[in-house]
Amino acid sequence: MDPNLLGRAVDLATRNAASGQLPFGALVVRDGEVLATGVNTVLRDLDPAAHAEVEAVRAACRSLGTLDLRGAEVYSSCEPCPMCCGTASATGIAVIWYAAPATDIPDLGYPVPAPAVFEARHADHADRTAPFARYLNG
Repeated sequence: MDPNLLGRAVDLATRNAASGQLPFGALVVRDGEVLATGVNTVLRDLDPAAHAEVEAVRAACRSLGTLDLRGAEVYSSCEPCPMCCGTASATGIAVIWYAAPATDIPDLGYPVPAPAVFEARHADHADRTAPFARYLNG
């Protein structure tokens, strides 16, 4: 863990807040080299997935021309949500270092409250495996 890189993530978040956006910033780093940075653009882009960690991972993948970020780490201004963890994990990133734990984050007035209960429900469909077969068979 490099405290200077963590400080850069916090600085990105602070500058993003100064521009009227949600106060989150992140870097993707491998072997001490910053591959990409990201800030939260949810409000500006009306994109609920535009979290800083997700944006940094997206930028790193595009810059390197690969989805494989094994060996890289994310430095984040705050504790990552499940979506950000999943995005990092999907590219082989095994560690996210973060500055502020979720308990330090005040109510930021996010425009959409989370549902009290969320469910992903399975519903059977006869052609449920067709997209996978099509992809694998070209």
